[in-house]
Amino acid sequence: MKKILLHILFIAIVVADLAGEYLQNPQIDHIAKPLLLIWIAGYFFLHSKNIDKKVLLLAGCAFLFSWIGDLLMMFAAEFTFFVFGIVSFLVAQVFYIFVFLRTIDLSGKTPFLRKKPMWLIPYLAYGLIVYIVLFPKLDMVLSIAIFIYVVAILTMSAMALNRFGNGHPISFSLVFAGSLFFVLSDSLIAINRFLIEIPYEGLLIMITYIAAQYLIMLGLLKQYE
Repeated sequence: MKKILLHILFIAIVVADLAGEYLQNPQIDHIAKPLLLIWIAGYFFLHSKNIDKKVLLLAGCAFLFSWIGDLLMMFAAEFTFFVFGIVSFLVAQVFYIFVFLRTIDLSGKTPFLRKKPMWLIPYLAYGLIVYIVLFPKLDMVLSIAIFIYVVAILTMSAMALNRFGNGHPISFSLVFAGSLFFVLSDSLIAINRFLIEIPYEGLLIMITYIAAQYLIMLGLLKQYE
């Protein structure tokens, strides 16, 4: 019953945030968006009694820097806030990488990509496409920042894939799907800001971003149920 009530609260926060994006109402957005990661982190820690302490710490740091990134990105029209938002999410991706590596270590099994390294090819191809399409549009500062970020987020998703066969299959599916939603969300941000304007871009970005964070959190919990 407690989980149901908590999820009703989460749905209310999500609906409020998406309504703010759809209506382009910053007042609603600035109230609802900071609550998203607070709920996700709070739910995670409330149900984390069986989770390894290092996983808890690393995941908590990933949620924290994601939350800071959310706050900064609310003012992303200003170049400085946008860059520091990228940096905050970069740090969050690094923590997610270490979370996933830790869960693999705890399983005691061989990482998937060590056995099947050819699955890295789609990530390398996607990174190359981003470089060819996006980087000619960027100045030096942004090209460096976004290059590092692209490497980090693709590594994060690759490490989510690396968990295949190293734990609960539903945990893998949730976390890996979340990682792909993260890549999609950030790709939409880059396309909208530097290439072409996407209709309802704020709504699409937030739907994929919320799905990413929620699925990763839920998948980590599923690993230790």
